[in-house]
Amino acid sequence: MLTPQINLFKKSNPILAQVLANTRLTPEPGKGKRPTKEGDSAVHRITIAVDHNTYPYMIGQSAGIIPPGVDPEKQAKGSADPSFTIRLYSIASPSFSFGQTKDNIEFVVKRDNVYDENGNLVHKGVCSNYLCDLKPGDTVTMTGPAGKKFLLPQVDYTGDIFFFATGTGISPFFGMVEELLVQKLISFQGNVWLVYGAPYSDEIVLRDYFEDMAKNHPNFHFITAISREEKNSFDGGKMYITHRAKENAESIKNAVNGNGKFYICGGPKGMEKGVIQEIMSACGTDLSYDEFKKHLEEKEQLFVETY
Repeated sequence: MLTPQINLFKKSNPILAQVLANTRLTPEPGKGKRPTKEGDSAVHRITIAVDHNTYPYMIGQSAGIIPPGVDPEKQAKGSADPSFTIRLYSIASPSFSFGQTKDNIEFVVKRDNVYDENGNLVHKGVCSNYLCDLKPGDTVTMTGPAGKKFLLPQVDYTGDIFFFATGTGISPFFGMVEELLVQKLISFQGNVWLVYGAPYSDEIVLRDYFEDMAKNHPNFHFITAISREEKNSFDGGKMYITHRAKENAESIKNAVNGNGKFYICGGPKGMEKGVIQEIMSACGTDLSYDEFKKHLEEKEQLFVETY
């Protein structure tokens, strides 16, 4: 059984790594289904050269990124360390890199930008834009690995696994699906359900990969919820991942009763509540929300990473 390594590299002793590739996954502004007035939804897949023997992460952990430069707010306050605060990003690559090597690490990152009602940029996230602007050959300063709870089973496992993602919450599930079904680091017997929500169909990143996995692995079920394009069958409103959960209530109930596991990742923080409520509804429990959530967590059936 593997044990997650925590904070081998800190701000005082970071690891320096070289960028190998940076690919935009969503359409350029004005070229996709997103109206221009909604601004740009830029999501990038970034690959960085990292020797796993030096930086032994596990899928489900995060890596810390330190943007270069000085934080003007810290500087104005006279901070002894005016450098930017570490930002954590979910690792997207499996514990062995894609191709089953151990020589790189990948991230799926969205520019954390805010736009007004006319599509004008009013806020620009420091670290996300730094990452999305990186070019091959650039050097990145990293800390970590961080996190020890949002992990796959580390011993042979029988049971169904549900992944619920919105936006870049897909990042850890990219590597988890690969690790469970292709690399098979453990003996896994069960179904994998990936329920992935986005506003527009061309913002379902890595779609080709997941659709190919569904074709090649009968026990993998890839379900999308496109809120701006699809209507749900319950009240005729927008389609969200909670409606997809409701549609699959019987499978969810069977998973809960069969020691299944539920992973929820994405934003905004608190989005997990709707999904957990649908799991509750499927089970017909008399427990309160907090009691039910605690019950699943104590049985190591529920894992949440929202932001």
